[in-house]
Amino acid sequence: MTPSDKSSTHVQQESLSFRPRYCLQCSEFEGGCPDRRRNEGEDGAGLKEVYKAGKLTVFASDCQHPDHPVQLDFHFARGSQGSNHWHGLLRGRDLFLDTPCHILDLNSRDSLVATLEYTEEKTEADRVIVNFRKSRQDRRDLLRAFGFLGFNLLRPDDPTLPPWEDAIFMVYPMDRSLCLEEE
Repeated sequence: MTPSDKSSTHVQQESLSFRPRYCLQCSEFEGGCPDRRRNEGEDGAGLKEVYKAGKLTVFASDCQHPDHPVQLDFHFARGSQGSNHWHGLLRGRDLFLDTPCHILDLNSRDSLVATLEYTEEKTEADRVIVNFRKSRQDRRDLLRAFGFLGFNLLRPDDPTLPPWEDAIFMVYPMDRSLCLEEE
């Protein structure tokens, strides 16, 4: 359940000129400074908890304007080892996710699968687009791992991509036909 508006499917590219929230723990891209204030039910950046099941907790920003993307943070508990974070922006039918630092070292396939399942079941997104720096040392391993999970490379000139420099984008198309058959 995300605070989104169906009219936001025709959003201009400028709405993605900013990045998902910067997280000191896991972000590789420079972005907005994290807000240190905490309230109960918030994750510290003014995001409110919108979903919790099993090891996954999802936080979302309020959708103040239908043309602005919704910030989504996915926190996946790993027991005594802490948690994995995926930070994203839901714009219309696309969810853009920043790939956390050291994601391959953390063996976090389960966190990505839980994020994909949430996206498929609780949002209207048709695509999940992960991104990471072209200059990352683990770039080849990320390309292989995401490819194995069903992600495909997007061309840099794809008109749906935001103007983020030094980024590789890979897309995972949601299979909505399976959801329709189950209903």
